[in-house]
Parts: sequence; C-alpha cells; structure tokens
Amino acid sequence: MKVKLKDAGVIGVLILFISLAPAAFAVEGGLGRPISGMSIAPYAAVIPPEPGLAFATGETYYEGSIGGGRTVPIAGLLVANVDMKASFTPLSLLYIWPTPTKEWNFASAVSFPLAWLEVEANISLGPFSVRKKDSTFGLFDLVFTPIIASHHFSQTDHMAFSFTFWAPTGSFETGRLVNLGLNNWTFIPGVAYTKILPEANIELSGIWQMEFYTENPATHFQNGILSDLEALVIKRFKNGFGIGFVESWIQQVTDDEGTTADALNGFVGRAFGIGPIVTYSTKLGKSHLDFSARWIHDFDVSKRVEGNAFNFSASVKF
Repeated sequence: MKVKLKDAGVIGVLILFISLAPAAFAVEGGLGRPISGMSIAPYAAVIPPEPGLAFATGETYYEGSIGGGRTVPIAGLLVANVDMKASFTPLSLLYIWPTPTKEWNFASAVSFPLAWLEVEANISLGPFSVRKKDSTFGLFDLVFTPIIASHHFSQTDHMAFSFTFWAPTGSFETGRLVNLGLNNWTFIPGVAYTKILPEANIELSGIWQMEFYTENPATHFQNGILSDLEALVIKRFKNGFGIGFVESWIQQVTDDEGTTADALNGFVGRAFGIGPIVTYSTKLGKSHLDFSARWIHDFDVSKRVEGNAFNFSASVKF
C-alpha cells in the first residue's frame, strides 16, 4: 500500500490548537497548558502538500482533583482539596502555504478557544477554612502558531517543527478560583515525527514540546518550564476508521518562583497519561474530513491535578 501525503488529512497539524486545551490552571494551580495526551494527533508531523485553508473545532472535557489536603497556588490564593471541571471548544483556522519543493511544506494557524470552568476548593481564612465554588464562561487566551514546518524524508517518514504562543487575552482577577486566562505569555517550541508502516497500515507518531512562561504580573508567580512528551500508535482500515492508543509524560523541569511557590518548595509536578483513540477520515466532494476521539486517564501524578480527559476533534480541508 503506497501512502500519499495528500490523503494524510490536516488534523495532525491542527491538533496543536484544538486538543492542546488551555487548562484551567497554569503550573500556578497545578495543571499547566498541557492536559495529558491532548498534544498529539494522527499524522502529527505531516502537513499535506496542497495549499489552502482548513478549519477545525472540537470539544475537550477534563475533570480532576488534587486531594489529600495538598496546598495549591491559584491566582494569589493558597487553597486545598481542589476539584475542577473544564470544557474547551476551540475554533481554529490553518493555512497551508504554497511551496515549490516536495520536501517541505509550511503552515500557520490561529485558535479562538471558548471555555467553561468550575473549581471548588478549601480556602483558608485565618484559623478557619471554608469551601468555595466558582465558575466562569467566555473566550480564553488566544493561540497563535506563526510557523509549522513539515519535512518529508519519504512517503513514510516525516518530521515537523513548530512554534506556538499563547497571548494573555483572557480576563484575569486575583483572588478568584477560576479565570478566563493565565495572565502570562506562553512560548512552546515543538518537534514531531511520524512513521508510516504501509504494509500493515500502521502509524507511529511522537511529539515533544517545551513550555516557557512569563511571570504573572498580578501575582508575581513565575511558572517553571514544562516538558510534554507524547506518542500514539494507530492501525487503519480500508473503510476509513482507525484505532489505537496514546501515551503521555508531562514533567516540570524547573521550580516555580514567587512567594506562594517558595512556600511550597517550588511545586514541581509530573503526570503520566494513557488511553484509546479512534479516528475516521473521508472525503466530501473535494474537501477532506478528519475526525478523532480519545479518552486519556492520568496516573502516577505528583503535584498536579489528576483526572480524566475526553476529546472529540473534527477538521475540514477545503
């Protein structure tokens, strides 16, 4: 079976904007921009050669907690026994640029994420502790990727380099359990690799991203650098369906800094995740449609929210 780049949909490159959901907290809060298993997608390193515009949307729902009385910094507060629910619906646009060479393809993208967030936690008031719940809905921080560069070594081996940044456009207020932004700039360089095994029609993909945060000027909290390493395996069938699994490892590599971070000895966390993924690809006229659904379960979590994430994504290349 000969693999054709033009058949490799656009959901791989758009996943950076529809599944890399803007988490309810940064490291200041115990979660971060990445959610386990949400930064990788089918054909993660492949940009199709045909230039044009693509649109994607999706739904990511995450529910998790930090229990055991562990203290967590959120928007200038120190809270404990955190329970959170988050729903994100990004609207994303990607443009594939015309290129004269067959070895490279380039794209740019922007995403407008709608978010619903709910957090319940214990807040200390002097010698007393009260249980408080807060929720919000609206437009979250905007996501931009000026460049994604995909190199095709062959029809079966591909590598991509990307640079994404999050702008602090969402509302932020100190003393709130939930906000529609993290109040910092986040810069995320990444590299992805995709290997196709044509005889078995199996895909192997991996992505590694590093997240660098600026200081939150409202709380003077400096989030540590995060490493996000993810991989997937998918077996595809002639009817357009595919099935596989996703694994992820999120690791904070430097300490948080700031008054509340110092009180928690840097608050360095990690999380592993694993779960199934199902895909479907088809054509509608000249348009290419891609669908993806997954469930990821956190495990072996330290100093981060631990829970389950569900995602459905859809993209169309015009």
